[in-house]
Amino acid sequence: MKAKNLCVYAGLCAGVASMATGQVQKTGDLKQAAGQKVDPVRIAKVAMQDGKVVFQSDWMDYTGGNSRATAVRIFDCYGDDDSDGFPDGGVACGLAGETSRWYFGTAYCNMFFTNDMTVVANTVIGDGASRVDLAWFWIAGGSGTSEACIIGVFTQESAPCDPDSYDYSGWLLDFGTLASGVGGGYYYTNVAISSGAWTLPSTGTGSYLVYFLQAVTTSGAWVLATCAQAMSWGTGDARGNPAAPGTQTALQFDDDAVVDGSHSSLECYSYSYSSLCPNILGGMAQFWGNTGDSCLDQFPNCDGNGVVNTQDFLCFLGKWSAAFQSGNYDAAADCDGNGIINTQDFLCFLGKFAACFG
Repeated sequence: MKAKNLCVYAGLCAGVASMATGQVQKTGDLKQAAGQKVDPVRIAKVAMQDGKVVFQSDWMDYTGGNSRATAVRIFDCYGDDDSDGFPDGGVACGLAGETSRWYFGTAYCNMFFTNDMTVVANTVIGDGASRVDLAWFWIAGGSGTSEACIIGVFTQESAPCDPDSYDYSGWLLDFGTLASGVGGGYYYTNVAISSGAWTLPSTGTGSYLVYFLQAVTTSGAWVLATCAQAMSWGTGDARGNPAAPGTQTALQFDDDAVVDGSHSSLECYSYSYSSLCPNILGGMAQFWGNTGDSCLDQFPNCDGNGVVNTQDFLCFLGKWSAAFQSGNYDAAADCDGNGIINTQDFLCFLGKFAACFG
């Protein structure tokens, strides 16, 4: 195993203290900027076979999956303590902003990583995961450049640092052309799949695989991005919020020793950083599924802490009031999932809250 040196996307230029002598170091500058939310333009269900992408559906226009009323967070290495799909918690970790996250600097490229995950214990495994949230730093050809961005997200039974098994299919998410570099390179997304969910590992413990690509042909050939990397965060236990769903170990596979779209034993890294928050990091991802308990859904469990109480009522009231009065759409206020914030959403929430309160 090797350890890396990290940078944070929030703050003034500085360095991060080195790890133990003899370990491989990755260094870079600290940058300050907020993450930018993007949605895919189109999506396609695929599988990986013999080093190629096999299409299991045609490309489909992505029309959004705004409502999270029927999905629950089952794994969070993303930092979403209020269950609204957007990164937060950076300030609690001593960083400059809520969306601030760690990365390895603009000279580091890692277009394929595998990280382990254990979903929350009451997850209905057979229902799979219907939504994923991701964050990444898009470097492309360097500052001032742009490049087509396609992200492949898969799940599997094996976990780092076991060889990737590619047990399950996944999805390609096409974001069109994205700008690179400081001030424009940190992106995050919330993607809902209406059918063909990600298969969850049978025991609840496995891993997720993420590819950063610039092209995929209909014959299954793919081209890695010129340069990209995942933003890094941690599960709830690593960031001091054990109520957040799911856990993971410190190990992650990164395709950076030989950049070839595969992993070798030399590319297994420890992401344990005792001086940082979170103190165990991993490539940012969050999955949503089903726990079999509707009272744990975002509506009525607005604050995502697993208990329905008056704090959830106040949480929703704040989100709904802000969206209703401003006219700005907020999925966290769209209880009935119709894409419009109105009094019906408030009545929808009241019904769900009354059924679960106490």
